[in-house]
Amino acid sequence: MQITSNEKKDLSNCYMLGTLAIDSTSFPGIGESNEAITVMKNSTNIVFYIKPLSDEPVPISDYINPYIPSEPLYIGIDSHQNQAVFPIEYKFIVDTRKKAEILSKKIKNKIILFRPQINFKEGNTVPFKNIEIITIEDDIEFKSDIEFRSIPKVNIENEIFEQKLLNGNDILLEDYNHCMLPPEYILCGEYLYSNFRSWNKHSVNKNIWSCSKEQDKIKRIKFTLNSNETKNKIVCGTDNLIFMENEFLEKVINARFDDFGEYIIVPSHKTEDRVIDIEEACNDEIKFLKDIKDYTIKTQLCYSIKDLVNFHVSIKTNPLTIVAGMSGTGKTQLAMAYARVLGLSDEDGNFLFIPISPSYTEPEDLLGYLNTTNGLYISSETGLVDFLIKAEKNPDKMFMVIFDEMNLSQVEHWFAPFISLLELHPEERRLKLYSKNSVCHNSEKFKQSIKIGNNIKFIGTVNLDETTKDFSDRLLDRANIVTLKKQTFASHKNEQEKRVDTYKSSFYSYELYSKWIKKKDDIASIFTDEEVKFLDELHEIIQKYDEQKGVSFRIFEKIANYLINIPEDPNGIYSISRKDAFDIQIKQRLLTKIRGTERQFGGLIGVKRENSGIPYNSELYNFFDNEIAQNISHFESTKREIIRKSKELSLYGYAN
Repeated sequence: MQITSNEKKDLSNCYMLGTLAIDSTSFPGIGESNEAITVMKNSTNIVFYIKPLSDEPVPISDYINPYIPSEPLYIGIDSHQNQAVFPIEYKFIVDTRKKAEILSKKIKNKIILFRPQINFKEGNTVPFKNIEIITIEDDIEFKSDIEFRSIPKVNIENEIFEQKLLNGNDILLEDYNHCMLPPEYILCGEYLYSNFRSWNKHSVNKNIWSCSKEQDKIKRIKFTLNSNETKNKIVCGTDNLIFMENEFLEKVINARFDDFGEYIIVPSHKTEDRVIDIEEACNDEIKFLKDIKDYTIKTQLCYSIKDLVNFHVSIKTNPLTIVAGMSGTGKTQLAMAYARVLGLSDEDGNFLFIPISPSYTEPEDLLGYLNTTNGLYISSETGLVDFLIKAEKNPDKMFMVIFDEMNLSQVEHWFAPFISLLELHPEERRLKLYSKNSVCHNSEKFKQSIKIGNNIKFIGTVNLDETTKDFSDRLLDRANIVTLKKQTFASHKNEQEKRVDTYKSSFYSYELYSKWIKKKDDIASIFTDEEVKFLDELHEIIQKYDEQKGVSFRIFEKIANYLINIPEDPNGIYSISRKDAFDIQIKQRLLTKIRGTERQFGGLIGVKRENSGIPYNSELYNFFDNEIAQNISHFESTKREIIRKSKELSLYGYAN
């Protein structure tokens, strides 16, 4: 039977175990003698025959074996193998009988890991089952009639793997593709999982599977891969695939409870099946913050609790959060850690990492475009459009996009469609891909517009140096600019020395995350009269220097949302005081917009004199330092930022 080139490619990416077929009585008639190793007819090559010891790919067992008249052995040809698996002197030998003897010593009574190769001779419809040897196991004793089961191995935390199973999410089995039978067993961490009822195959990626039915029936058995008990019973084919002797596997599966500790997976984290009350959600939010801190310590990152809480509150109250700071402070790593602790990943298709190129000049660079010549919408290689479409189809799940180094190009150009959309009500956020009057032949996949729901969070990382572009006030109005403070090396050393691996992966659904976001219609009531008066006076001071800047109603609302969304930690560890929060928001929401020349802002910011710790002639600094302001907050971060800007004015005549 002929098979397609794609099927041949998929088959050649499968792994099998085999051994030299010394107990067979008949072989394909391509050798000079009817032996397991012989000289190939009309050639100086040595041919050898391998008997499979593990499952064959489905196309081979179902469609190719029936066309082979002799015993379905695999044919190996010495010259077609990677010579690294043979002795060095082998390739220099001319005597074919000598070569056959050396090859026999190398592979006889050994277990061979190989990839099958299906070939057809020109004009012949009978296929040849060839092999590509990967490794030869020298130290495993086995009986000739032994059989092995191939078991994919997943190298992620058990909690995450189980949630993927329960939710029917995509699972990547790197060395186990769709040509193989649906997996009966999967090894993850210390557990062997079994009793799967049904699997779906990914439509594009041939190594992605998803568990689709009766996940609550899945069982797991605690199992140690490397132990005396498993010696000679398991062959570790690759980092992502093992082969277990069938007889031993049955013993494991049928073991008494006391021996292996059998468990049934219970979908305890499926939040759609239970009601989450407010108190429970608050407790989960504190646990989430603790998980972030534990995860960052585990991954050799160092951030203050205040920075982590600020980052979290900024994200949950705003569609777009921008992380700034000096190079090397771990801006990108923090954003990725946040996604990781939430359980978002590339593999599941709910996390997208986009490095921004300096060449981006328009939205089409990010999204794609409608080719008016052939009427097809061509999505950008960033994959953002496909990602947004998936988010729209799954409004009950959370998605996150990270724009890395987002100001290498002018953000207002390539991000333009989003800047206005992110301020609209979720039901009104429709990202237009092309005009409704345009002809688009693949409109079934790429509709005219995509809804941008609250379930999508955008995070940007930026460096603020001579290689990057400034942000417009329009963008700054719509984003929290979180500036990470570099921690001391002493604090990093102290954290690592006291480190205890307490981080355990948890499941945080979008439903639960949404419970952490508090909303209030009467925004003004969130502020005290003193705070309102303070913001009005601050607005008036800034207006004297630039009528286009100040405390707008948007900023007023954003500060209010931030204040009411600070986590309520009874111990005060994973929280921020109201005074600290006011300081953070003034710095993030207001001072980021005060940029300009000494001529324009010299009186507002002041200038830094060489021997003075505070700016000279700074109306803004003096305002935050007066008694009224100090009753609201200490404004330490705000005043430090004013000092930094005043120093820039003194040195360069311009503050950024």
